Amino acid sequence: MGKTDANGVDLSGVTGRLIQTVDLVKGPAPQAIASDTRNGWVFVLQMESGGQQDIEQGNMRLNRIDRLTGKVIDSMQLKGFGHGISMGVEPGDGQTYLWTEVGREMAYSRRSDGTVKAAFGKAVTRFRYAKDTVLDADDPALRKFTPPGSTSGTGPSIDPVNNLLCVMYHKGGKRTFTRYDLAAAAAGSWVPVGTSFVMSDCDGQPTTCVDEETTPDVPSRYPLEKELTSQGYTVLGDVLYWYQWAPYLVDDDPNTLPADGFPGVAFLTSYDWKTGTRFDRQVVTSADGLTRREPEGVAVEVDPTTGETRLLFGFSNTVPGTTGSRDVTISWYPTKPGTDGVKVLADWEDLALEPGIQPGAQPPRGRLIALAGTTYLQLRGTLTCTPGLTSDGRIATLPHRLRATHLTRANVPRNNNAGRCVCRIETDISGGLRAYGAYSDNPITWIDLDGVSVAWR
Repeated sequence: MGKTDANGVDLSGVTGRLIQTVDLVKGPAPQAIASDTRNGWVFVLQMESGGQQDIEQGNMRLNRIDRLTGKVIDSMQLKGFGHGISMGVEPGDGQTYLWTEVGREMAYSRRSDGTVKAAFGKAVTRFRYAKDTVLDADDPALRKFTPPGSTSGTGPSIDPVNNLLCVMYHKGGKRTFTRYDLAAAAAGSWVPVGTSFVMSDCDGQPTTCVDEETTPDVPSRYPLEKELTSQGYTVLGDVLYWYQWAPYLVDDDPNTLPADGFPGVAFLTSYDWKTGTRFDRQVVTSADGLTRREPEGVAVEVDPTTGETRLLFGFSNTVPGTTGSRDVTISWYPTKPGTDGVKVLADWEDLALEPGIQPGAQPPRGRLIALAGTTYLQLRGTLTCTPGLTSDGRIATLPHRLRATHLTRANVPRNNNAGRCVCRIETDISGGLRAYGAYSDNPITWIDLDGVSVAWR
């Protein structure tokens, strides 16, 4: 059972969807995510493809995505920057400034299947997004900041509500987080705001201490790695959120990869910045149904339509039809309660109709709501087809925010022909809305969606 933190986030509660299964420019998995709601863009940072040498060099690809359509607009290459631990954005008029790690440094971590080698940034930097360009970590125009005493694993994140920049780094062997005024840091003035948050590793502490980087004892269909892998962090007010992953020990054997796409267990943990203690930790269950569901990236945004602050968290997934190319799905936790027990997770949006399909008196639309802990996909409106549908097929496409990650279906009214007055509609991870029950001797000329309210997850 979860609990609601100072921001209104319940890590065991309902979640919405921002974008789903968006193909990225390069093959590897996404790393960090961030949102520019002012310009309508989502940024996703990923490692470059091209073999171990590129990975050692710390080359990354920065994808810019249209938050409404889920389409990749363009990208930018970052050479020698690191691994993509975390990222922050500063929106401007028609432009965005990015905060990332910078300056490759090799790091090693031990897993059950051997030593893992990767490049991580030693400092943080700020730069303007410039499409289709290459930015080198050694560019003299880049101003870099390394927190005093930092030894490795540096990464920035932005609290857009309080205009604070948080930098994570390792100091004295402990994972440390320090906040700075965002505008001052952008101008080159690095004066800490308040005290730093130091993650507990229980060294020299009582036996009752809980090590935050050790995999907790949770139900699991396979044995888990003993040490959690950090998948990103962010801060909102005085709450620190840490995204972690415990891979299955069978993960590297394709013959034993779970059929449900879960190669491990994802955790989101919240901490009280003032006391340094854990507030809540939950297993993340959102975005089920992906081919290979791995947690990647966490951030904060303020929804440009509703003004609600949202906690974003991402997943990578294997692109259908490939063995190694990954796409990205981004979900979110709300911070505001529902009205009369109903929380709108995505307000009414038009469906994109297939050629030959026309809207009826009311255009086909959809939305997501949460009621009593269950999320429902609701549809309304009518659609028509002349001379009529004579076979099963796709009739519309749902927006990214509405797409289910498992098969969802409902029976709906259609034109009455020889006593046949009901057909079936289905949708799944593709977002396609399909109709079943049309025949050459009994065509469907209209479908009414007003009664559709089905469990979405």
